[in-house]
Amino acid sequence: MEWFVLFMLVAIGFVLLILEFLVFPGVNVAGILGFACIAGAIWLAYSTMGTTVGHFTLLGTAVCGFGVTWYALRAKTWRRMQLNTQIDSTVEGVDETIREGDVGITQGRLAPMGKVRVGDSVVEAESRSGFVDENRDVVVLKVYKNKIIVKLKTE
Repeated sequence: MEWFVLFMLVAIGFVLLILEFLVFPGVNVAGILGFACIAGAIWLAYSTMGTTVGHFTLLGTAVCGFGVTWYALRAKTWRRMQLNTQIDSTVEGVDETIREGDVGITQGRLAPMGKVRVGDSVVEAESRSGFVDENRDVVVLKVYKNKIIVKLKTE
């Protein structure tokens, strides 16, 4: 029975340490409990089974600890857990027909960002004139890939 308890304490301790390193980094509860289980197993081996079994338990947990650390720090282990997908999509950009100097009308309030209709396209716009109310004429100052810069049209 003591062997089973000893083995389970060591196994639970190593599982908690692996969880601390790989799943709950920075929490420290699993790591502390893992070290406590391993220390309790070593103490149990020395106190109930004698010094020879205690030495072997200490040596075995040290070797297993180095082995688990080596396995966890290998590059292959981390490559299996990292995200390897690549984003190949692009942002839907501003219509190429919109040019600097075009006149548009605000679809909503530009505060200072909002929607502007220029020709047949509705695009995201940034106002250089501060807040611009709805249904006001604006002039395109600059065209970027994902937005346009506008100012309030002066008559």
